[in-house]
Order: sequence, then structure tokens, then C-alpha cells
Amino acid sequence: MSQIQLERLISQDWRQHKLAGVLLLACIVSALAVVYLAHLNRQLTIAQDTYYQQRDQLDTQWRNLLLEQRSLAEHSRVEDIARRRLNMQRPSGEREIMVRPQ
Repeated sequence: MSQIQLERLISQDWRQHKLAGVLLLACIVSALAVVYLAHLNRQLTIAQDTYYQQRDQLDTQWRNLLLEQRSLAEHSRVEDIARRRLNMQRPSGEREIMVRPQ
């Protein structure tokens, strides 16, 4: 069999089975698309987990800051600081001034 006859046979076979070739190519392309999308899905899942961890850390930090703010704003603590550091005293009944809104 010569080279020319072999090329003719391949050409004829290709013409007869074009649909099979196109379907094979479509299968390969779709398989590559599935692999690529699975890779993207894994990357997004990893990023989502990282963001969830960051959210949890920030939430814990926020709660600790709220507790600290409440303890710093406690009336007895403020009164104690006013007495010790600023030498403030509670006014007696005669020195107390009442302010009324008009």
C-alpha cells in the first residue's frame, strides 16, 4: 500500500466518521472544563474557609472589646478613679445643684 492510498483511506474514513470525531473533541473539551471548574471550586472553598476563620477571630476580638468597655465604664470603677486620682468628692446636700430642663 502506498502513501497516497493510505492518505485516501484516512481521508475517506474521516469523512465518514466526522460526527464521531466532533463528539470525541467535545468530550475532551468538556473533561478539561470539568477539571478546571473543580480546581476553581477547591480554591473558592479554601478562600471561604479562610474568611470564616477570620470572621470568627474578629467576632471573638469584638466580644472581648465589649467586655473590656463594660468593665472600664462600670460606675464603681469610675467613682473610684475620680476619688483616688482626681481627689474628687461627692457634694453634700447643701452644695448639690439640680438642673431642670425648660
